[in-house]
Amino acid sequence: MKYAKPVIKDKFWIVKDDSVNIATVEKRKDEYVVIVENQKNIYQSREKINEYFKENIFDNTPKKELTPVKQNFDIDGYSAKVQPYNVQWFDTIPTYTKTATSSDRYCAGYYGVRFDGGVFFSNNPKLSTITEKCIDFIGPYKTEMEANINISTKKKQVKQGA
Repeated sequence: MKYAKPVIKDKFWIVKDDSVNIATVEKRKDEYVVIVENQKNIYQSREKINEYFKENIFDNTPKKELTPVKQNFDIDGYSAKVQPYNVQWFDTIPTYTKTATSSDRYCAGYYGVRFDGGVFFSNNPKLSTITEKCIDFIGPYKTEMEANINISTKKKQVKQGA
């Protein structure tokens, strides 16, 4: 579906075919300048532009893009960035998958993750990161502030060689 996405109200539009930019439309006085593939065409009305595109581009509305809904999800108080599926506890770590069919497990909550370069803050890391790829980790924590306080302490301990 083609539609005209307004850039400047009643003056300038980008014509899209689904999510691909295919043209621009600019209103100049009593005419419309349409540029498609570096070809400039002049039309006297929106109706003529619609005839050219074989669709009513000014009245079409784009399909809603599938974007994750921003909500607050959690597992027993530990935050999850997305709707958690297949919740399981791995020792003391609440884990979940991002879809019902996924096998990639993520850890709910906030963590301090230690690598060779230091201790870093992490929100919902992959389970494989904290169990296989890092030196060690602290967490989970229910709040970002709690995690940052403990990460700061951990950094001092690492610096002192503990």
